[in-house]
Amino acid sequence: MPTRSYCARAVHVFLAAALLACGDDPQVPTAAAPVEATTFTGRVNAVLQQAPSVRITDQRGKNIKGLLVRWRVTGGNGRVSSDSVRTDAGGVASSGGWVLGTTAGTQTLEARVDGLSPTVFTATALPGALATVALATVDNQVATVNTDVPAAPAVRAEDQFGNVIPGLPVTFAVTLGNGSVTGANQTTNAQGVATAGGWRLGTQAGAQRLRATVVDALNGFTTSVDASAVAQPGPAVDLIKIAGDNQVGSFGNAVPVPPGVRVVDIFGNGVGNVPVTFTPGPASGTVASAQQTSDPANGTAFVGAWILGPTEPRQTLVASSSALPGRAVSFTATVSTSQFDIDVRFIGTVNNPVVRQAFLTAAAKWRTIIVGNLQDTRVVEGAGECASWIPAVNEVINDVVIYARVAPIDGAGDSTGNILGQAGPCAVNTRTWLTTYGLMEFDEFDLNALVAEGLLTDVIVHEMGHVLGIGTLWDVQRTLLVGEGGNDPYFQGAGARTQFTRLNRAVYSGTPVPVENSGGIGTRDSHWRESILRNELMTGFLNRSSNPLSALSVGSLQDLGYTVNLAAAEGFSFAAALYRFPVEQSSRRLHNDVKRLPLKGFDERGRVTRLRQ
Repeated sequence: MPTRSYCARAVHVFLAAALLACGDDPQVPTAAAPVEATTFTGRVNAVLQQAPSVRITDQRGKNIKGLLVRWRVTGGNGRVSSDSVRTDAGGVASSGGWVLGTTAGTQTLEARVDGLSPTVFTATALPGALATVALATVDNQVATVNTDVPAAPAVRAEDQFGNVIPGLPVTFAVTLGNGSVTGANQTTNAQGVATAGGWRLGTQAGAQRLRATVVDALNGFTTSVDASAVAQPGPAVDLIKIAGDNQVGSFGNAVPVPPGVRVVDIFGNGVGNVPVTFTPGPASGTVASAQQTSDPANGTAFVGAWILGPTEPRQTLVASSSALPGRAVSFTATVSTSQFDIDVRFIGTVNNPVVRQAFLTAAAKWRTIIVGNLQDTRVVEGAGECASWIPAVNEVINDVVIYARVAPIDGAGDSTGNILGQAGPCAVNTRTWLTTYGLMEFDEFDLNALVAEGLLTDVIVHEMGHVLGIGTLWDVQRTLLVGEGGNDPYFQGAGARTQFTRLNRAVYSGTPVPVENSGGIGTRDSHWRESILRNELMTGFLNRSSNPLSALSVGSLQDLGYTVNLAAAEGFSFAAALYRFPVEQSSRRLHNDVKRLPLKGFDERGRVTRLRQ
């Protein structure tokens, strides 16, 4: 049966062909496996040395070529060079390189193929190179000298992305102040922090500083940061004299330098807010502002003023504190004696003790400035010769007599026009051409206002200066005043010019010393120029604040022939007066205060020369 055998063979060939056809089925992705490692270590913001790769195989374990693989960063903020790539002939797809993100710690990357679970790669991102060192504790701590700051200094090491860096060596060292550090050598911990054992401040109060230096030897970086602290003084233990001891002064006047002390701790630092009391010794005058509190900035305390008493040649002042029992200190002042006498004689009733005391204070002030004795002068003349209210004079005068009264002149006035007082010399000694006697009178209607404004003593001192010759004897047997009545009168005495030059400091470029060129009779040509010298006492105006009797006025008395004590002059700044801002408006104009009186000269025998009608 040949036909049947042929047919059987044909079926077998067909089945064999069908089976061969079944061996060429399409490749189906079945597995994805990392080519090498799945875990890595590297620096933040840096590409790993080995690029992650995967191999894709089919159901028979054969490599699949040309299959699309997508790379996705799933942890961290890094990136890959090739985020979508097809497998090569070996079934491998490479990420092209994984650049880690900027945050230290664990980062992840996935290789994704459709139909397969992702292949996960993990990297540990280490911090980068040292970039900054920051304080990890509060700055500007405050502690008492020679004690530890409340919180031990600590610093944090970070890379440029703010990642903390562990394992770096840190050295703490004092750079300001004489403090010390314990545990100076440290290493940053897992949080990038290194803490010193402690910081003890030095013994000097004020700013102190500590420096922490961090070294990143691997990357070749060194960075430092400073911690600051303020060392406060310790408890007060003592008072120390710092100014105003062993001075020379004059009766009735404040010593040139107000005495002062410093309250100190055991290390000599000034301690603030400590009460200090200044108390004059027996017969040692008075003080202004006796109760003081030490300055928080430096521990100093100064008495407002120490006005020396009228009798004792050696006087004392004691500074003490209720906070420091038994720690008082003493100041001494030697009083220079003056041989110059001023005898103030009141005519009429002067009941107000404040007014009487102001006259006596003014006389005491001038006695400290004029210290040399004058020649005795024999004066004989009848009542009313100089002024209607002056009594007859028949005596030997040593050195100056001043008749004073309070009476109506022109009624109460304002600050510009009315006469407050008038003064001038009545007689001079013909050998010295200096005042023998003179007068001062004040308007009774203005006194209360002057007392209320605190200007009475200044007015009386001013007018007494005219009696002694300032502005009144410049042209009596002398040529000290130049340009009288003109636009630029000036005083040419050598003594006053010397003092003016010392005060001037190249501020005034005119001819010294400028004399008042405005106002009426009794104001111009007899005072210093207000527009230049402003608040000096012998200008024609009194200021609301201070009116110092400066060395300029004292020097002019020397030019007249007096023996003077320049050290008794009051402090005065020419530049401060000229450039005072805002410009201080004068409080009182001394209108027509120089009284042109009949002037006579007397010699030692009483012989008279009439100098001015």
